Amino acid sequence: MKKRLLALTLPLAAVSAGAVYMSNRLFNFAFKRVNYVPETSADKQKYADDYYAYVDWYRQIPHDTWYLNENDPENKLVASYIPNPAGQGKTVIISHGYKGNRETMANYARCFMNSASTSCCPMTGHTAIVLVNTSTLAGWID
Repeated sequence: MKKRLLALTLPLAAVSAGAVYMSNRLFNFAFKRVNYVPETSADKQKYADDYYAYVDWYRQIPHDTWYLNENDPENKLVASYIPNPAGQGKTVIISHGYKGNRETMANYARCFMNSASTSCCPMTGHTAIVLVNTSTLAGWID
């Protein structure tokens, strides 16, 4: 009886340990934050010049850095607030997605700046774009 229990327990423990290990590896691969602009794949190279022009624009424009939970490393959030001198009281919050950062959203920030909106690009988790005031963007979301 003990041999049979041991014969079932050891493989089950090994499979469980392997599953936990692989789950951890996959989780870190998928959700670990990156602090760099990811390399562009070969099929997207044709957009690289435009992309880096937007990144250069983002780095050159004046913007403020906002912090939430600044002293709590587990819950710290960072955002770039880009005031628009021609702003009309409209603010757009642009949140990057999967493994992105504020710079990867520069093209959206510039688009909204051109529509006289102020932009805020938070460094948050994996969410979509949230529009606070879309009155001038009717039909664009469609």
